[in-house]
Amino acid sequence: MRIRAVHLLLACIAAWCSIAASGQEDEVLRTIQLDDVVIHAQDTGFNVEGFVRHVMEDTTFHKAFLNTRFHPHHVRGVLRVRAKHEKETASMYRTGDLIRNGDRVHLELDTVHETGKLRDKKGKFRYLTAEMYDDVFFIKGELPADNIVAHRALEVERGSRFDKYKSELKKFMFDPGTEIASVPFIGDKLALFSPEMAPLYDFKIGSDVRNGHACWVFSASAKPELREGRTVIKTMDTWFAQEGGEVLSRRYRIAHSSMVLDFDISIRVENQLIEGELVPRTVDYDGDWDIPLKQRELVRFVLEYTDWRVVK
Repeated sequence: MRIRAVHLLLACIAAWCSIAASGQEDEVLRTIQLDDVVIHAQDTGFNVEGFVRHVMEDTTFHKAFLNTRFHPHHVRGVLRVRAKHEKETASMYRTGDLIRNGDRVHLELDTVHETGKLRDKKGKFRYLTAEMYDDVFFIKGELPADNIVAHRALEVERGSRFDKYKSELKKFMFDPGTEIASVPFIGDKLALFSPEMAPLYDFKIGSDVRNGHACWVFSASAKPELREGRTVIKTMDTWFAQEGGEVLSRRYRIAHSSMVLDFDISIRVENQLIEGELVPRTVDYDGDWDIPLKQRELVRFVLEYTDWRVVK
């Protein structure tokens, strides 16, 4: 049970995702709603079908995450564990810099401060969220500087059986348009664009401005009468730059309740373009996990990325 929970939690807090192409554009196009700006934009060349395909095939969001292991930058992270009545019981504060040395990178932490009972007597994290936060966002040792999405996929294929399984489960958040059979009880509910799941959602395309860029906004929202039980992805809104197509912002909420697993997680990610490279600005996670035989976890963490130095 602990291993499954760890894998699922890793998938949830690794909040960098791209919506996988599922070949179900027609299912979405049949019911999608367009705001007035989008309707008028069609007269000047905006292609709804092409945009939906772009949404499903996007890799820019994944690339932004890989850039945290490629371009030098400063990172500041604050994690807080709270009790049911919002009282803080433990915390972790870290700041550091990603250092680039030729084709290798490593993370140098200059500030590390922990409070409360964040770890057990052996020094291990008491909370799965803290364990996975540490694993996903703070690299250990020296790694190759590689931000190519296809290379990352190949690396996983060549990894151990454990790595492959962990990678597949990361699709729980990385590829919310894809069914993941290995996730017990909810795998088929993650296939957002499948013929079975698409009718349970309202899809919309709108327009907005994000971080100074004009954007097309793709939204998926579980129909109110179907939110409980039949869906896991409750809402997902993504801001795509009208010029370039990069994901400048994404926010989503996933939730599920059963005898085996109970969670309610909201994630917000803000990206920015620096010298033509998409890099993260902030990651904001707020999660409630209730796992059998484990203490309930109410955790909030925020990561801030600054001082980017793009390597050409």
